[in-house]
Parts: sequence; structure tokens; C-alpha cells
Amino acid sequence: MVPAAWDRLTDATQPNAGAKLPLSIVTLGEVQPDDLHGLTPYFERLEQLVLDVAPRDPFAKHRAELNRAIDAATADWILVVREREVVDEPLAKEIAEAATAAKARGFRIRSVAFYRGKPLSLESDGGEVRLFHRRYYMRYANKGEWSELTVQGTVVRLNEVLRSLTFESEQAHRDYLKERSVRQSRVRQVLQFLGYLISTGTTDRNTLRYLWIEAGFKS
Repeated sequence: MVPAAWDRLTDATQPNAGAKLPLSIVTLGEVQPDDLHGLTPYFERLEQLVLDVAPRDPFAKHRAELNRAIDAATADWILVVREREVVDEPLAKEIAEAATAAKARGFRIRSVAFYRGKPLSLESDGGEVRLFHRRYYMRYANKGEWSELTVQGTVVRLNEVLRSLTFESEQAHRDYLKERSVRQSRVRQVLQFLGYLISTGTTDRNTLRYLWIEAGFKS
């Protein structure tokens, strides 16, 4: 009987059973330590590399800065987190399991906006590549131009999501808009709200409240 050489090779490239990995976290904008606290029990060491860029910009806009951060990282696995995103315990656990099993070279993670402590039911895509092994990061994909962070090999999506925190209350929401926007007439607010309603098709009351307040202001 031939020895299971492939299995032995695979085992040799994986961490020891039960061992914790280090993790490098590239953060865009101001990400607080508490926002990453959920990761602490699952990793041997956390390293944060801060990018002083607009946190909602597409990665492709800051490719050079991202490349330098990944070069400076000391861990094999890289996680990217944007300002106001929180890694809670369920996501932290799934990230640790994904990195340890290494069944893919990159993982998409969805970022879901939370309003008044509840998720908003807005249009959501398949998420961005946020967790990946640095060895397979393709900085020169498409001659260095890519619309999103690119990884060579299999990329799958995690089940858990990043919690993207917006406003804790309706009043905080209104105060923010008053400082940065112009109040619309009630007629325009109603028309704008109906447009949002048709676009999203949501019946979630929390989301409808968010959209109603948004419709009352024009940037």
C-alpha cells in the first residue's frame, strides 16, 4: 500500500493542531482596538498596520499604500478592516478557523451597516476580499491595475459579517445630516423616500426609518 504522501505533505504545511496563528490587520482610517477585540482569543498575536486613507475608498484607489502595508506585515494571514467596522466574536472565530484550515487562499467578507443597533436591509453584494494569505496576494494582477484586491487561487465567502456601525439613535442621525446637508421640503422628502422604497424593496421598519430621515436631506 502506497503511503499517503499528499496527506503527509499537507499536514506538514499546516499549523500544529490547536496552535494559534498570528494575524496582521491592515486598517483603513481610525479603527479602535475595541473594534478588533473579538480576535484576541483566537490568535497568537495581532499586528495592526494603519493606512491613513479615506476608509470607504475602493482598494484599487490606494494600491500602493496597501502594497506597502502588506510588505510590512509580519504574519502570513492578512485581514483588512475599514473604519467603523467591528469584528465580533462569531466572525473572529470563523476567521481563525478559515486561516487555520487554509482551504482557500482568500476569503470574501460582507460588511453590513448597523443602525440603532440593528442591521439595515439594504442591497448587499458578495463582499470584498478581506482575508487572504500574503503569499498569494497579486499586487501586479492586470499589470498592477485591479478593480478589487486580487488573490491567486481559490476565494470563498465567509458566513459571518463585519458590523459596520452607523448611528446609535435617530437624533444622532439627524444631527449629522443637519451639519452636512440641506433640509428638503416634505414633498421632496416623500418623493425621495418612495424612490428609496422602490429601489430597496425593503419592509424592515428600522431600515424604513433610516431611509425616511435620509430622504429629508440633500447633500
